[in-house]
Amino acid sequence: MSSPYTSLGGRGIPDSQLLSPEGQGITDSYWGRSGNEYMPAPSIISRDSTHGSLAGGAGGYGSNRNSWGSGMALAAAAGTYGDDSHRPLPARGSSRLATSSPQLSVSDEFEEQGHVAPNAINAPGTFSEKSPRWAGASRPKKSRKALWIGIGIGAFLVIGAGVGLGVYFSLRNKNNSSSSGSSQSGADNDQSGGGSNEDGSSKTHTGGHGQQPSAAPTSGGQGSLLTFEDGSTATYNNPYGGTWVWDPSDPFNNDAQVNSWTPALNQNWTWGQDKVMGVNLGGWLNTEPFIVPGLYQQYAQGAGGQAVDEYTLSLNMGDDLETAMTQHYDTFITEADIAEIASVGLNWIRLPIGHWAVETWPGEPFLERVSWTYVLKAIQWCRKYGIRINLDLHTVPGSQNGWNHSGKLGSVNWMFGTMGLANAQRSLDYMRTLAEFISQPEYAPVVQMFGFVNEPNSNVINKTVVASFYQEAYREIRSVTGIGAGNGPFLSIHDAFAGFTSWFGFLPGADRLALDQHPYLVFGTQQTGPIPSIAQMPCQYWAADTNTSAQQFGVSVAGEFSAAINDCGLYVNNVGVGTRYEGTYPGYNGPTGGSCDQWNNWQEWNETVKQDLQLFVQAEMDALQDYFFWTWKIGNSTTGNPQPNPFWHYKLGVEQGWINPDPRTAFGTCASFGTPINAFDGIYPEAYMTGGAGAGQIPATVSASYPWPVPTFSDVNAAQMTNIPQYTMNASPITLPGPTFTNPSSGATISPGSGWANSADTRPAFQAVQGCSYPPEYSATGVPIVPGMCGAGLDQVIVKRNGAPAPTPAPVV
Repeated sequence: MSSPYTSLGGRGIPDSQLLSPEGQGITDSYWGRSGNEYMPAPSIISRDSTHGSLAGGAGGYGSNRNSWGSGMALAAAAGTYGDDSHRPLPARGSSRLATSSPQLSVSDEFEEQGHVAPNAINAPGTFSEKSPRWAGASRPKKSRKALWIGIGIGAFLVIGAGVGLGVYFSLRNKNNSSSSGSSQSGADNDQSGGGSNEDGSSKTHTGGHGQQPSAAPTSGGQGSLLTFEDGSTATYNNPYGGTWVWDPSDPFNNDAQVNSWTPALNQNWTWGQDKVMGVNLGGWLNTEPFIVPGLYQQYAQGAGGQAVDEYTLSLNMGDDLETAMTQHYDTFITEADIAEIASVGLNWIRLPIGHWAVETWPGEPFLERVSWTYVLKAIQWCRKYGIRINLDLHTVPGSQNGWNHSGKLGSVNWMFGTMGLANAQRSLDYMRTLAEFISQPEYAPVVQMFGFVNEPNSNVINKTVVASFYQEAYREIRSVTGIGAGNGPFLSIHDAFAGFTSWFGFLPGADRLALDQHPYLVFGTQQTGPIPSIAQMPCQYWAADTNTSAQQFGVSVAGEFSAAINDCGLYVNNVGVGTRYEGTYPGYNGPTGGSCDQWNNWQEWNETVKQDLQLFVQAEMDALQDYFFWTWKIGNSTTGNPQPNPFWHYKLGVEQGWINPDPRTAFGTCASFGTPINAFDGIYPEAYMTGGAGAGQIPATVSASYPWPVPTFSDVNAAQMTNIPQYTMNASPITLPGPTFTNPSSGATISPGSGWANSADTRPAFQAVQGCSYPPEYSATGVPIVPGMCGAGLDQVIVKRNGAPAPTPAPVV
């Protein structure tokens, strides 16, 4: 019998090449890692996987491979990138869980990008008949036949609806300003006004492009006429019972409901019963070469050398920086994208942003604050369509992992190295500023989760050091929001490539703390077998583990995953780097699959391939439970295939048929494989996990085990810690502006809030010691630590809180 993949580039894939976790003795040599010379891609996609790009010597490896994302211990030596002078005083303007499998090596040389980790934890758990709200029925056990019938129906639906799936609604003439749908008088709850800021010295950046509404309040569902922000119109095609609302006289109206199985924004989200079906807006407000290749190709060379991250891209843009980046922000994601996301059954977005959305310091080339305008747009658009937001701080000063998605490719200089503490101090300020903004009553119903630092690499930094920072950030943010359900967002911590199990028991009593995993199959040993066999791996590797985490830690989400079954694609492993699949990736000696052409040219995929990929994605969704696909769209390339990286392109996948337009069809996929899943009944074991009784009551003995400031870094001993640089805490806090709204009836400006939810939060912010020269922000790991460094030895521990003040009530308007 011929292979269903024979038509892909004229090349069949023999069954003998199947890599299965069953019945194969997989050893370190099989994985091609005999030593430190093999350094697989440290993070997702274009997040530098270059063997030769990371300077320095060997890192220390742990003894257990216990994570989807058990990061490779990265070398951490100094780099030499540009002028990293600091802001002067006046100018503040796979991660799989631990396995007993004898068939895989137990090494955590694997980092987040590729984990084949086959065995699930057999933790206690029983199957519950309780049905989550979105499912509508108790969990069925689907037969393999039933699953394929469902996939066939899904494919039919894609074809039937696919003529319009690229847009999901019919665009009208921009000059046609008529609207339809029922009139909407306002939200059930008073969302006007905002928290007051009593600190008269606080610095507020003015700005943020106003969102000028249309002339009349409107709302509607399936078949209603949308009027977009730019004046164009479209017919809304949401077959899932969604209702959009945009009322210019009440711009903080939260009546919108994205679909019938998701509560409206003015209703409570119940973790464990309501299901996150989300997608990332990656590459928009924090660019990456593989997501927006055309932008990087346009500015491939310049003052920064080769453009490999936003740091070098910004340098290469030079005088074009503001114009070029603003054009990218304006066009890459628009309101139409958010309407489409609602139209394909998704209900959350994860919104990655760079820290330059808050501010930049001298020496940083990033475009300051402009992207914040588009954060405000995203909040407005998501509010209109009833979509919730997980705000993700994707970069921090100094880089938390040394990969290009952190803003700058190179070495880790956050909680590590000579500038590690100073960079962490700046980070706490930005986390606090963002928490103050999103905790205001105008924004809290939309921004319901905050991932305050993305993917810190604990294999460089050390897990205990990361944990101490997590607790300090938690304290800082909860002192802003107050404690208990309804007071600010859920807080999300990444497993830091240490594995889910290593976080079980972390900060018991912490108020609404979620654990985030980023599982990928493709950044280690390549899967070369038929897709249906690969499709079972997410269920085998992740389903029981995810449910166990819910039972042990509490709310557990997958902040990133993709449809990739191999590492083929443009810049997927970084600019100018080869692929493991083709055997051209530096240091990789594992199985290869031949040319990537068959996987890059999605236009040649037949229906069998698309249906098989759809099965793989559905297995991931079912295994991960609450998830965000990476990413919504991939920009065009100016060379080769103009639409590259199809595995990572949700919008294209729905349009072309390898992602089902109804994510609920994933339900029961793992059961159809007969995979043990240790089913979670939707009820978390402790009330504090979701903001109930006991929230915020962390035992003192536990809290004391994560001191701040930390007594040592993994590369800085206790004696040296008193000599490392610090910033001084005597600056005015940073506030962020809201959008500008005008009531169309009265012409009065509608208050968007002050940007500061809690007026009791008055601690000063960090800034450079006046007249002092600091080591470079991004390349200080090799700078010797000597007495007399800037701010060394400052005793400025942020006051610890016994409980937290309540948020400031909104003023009566």
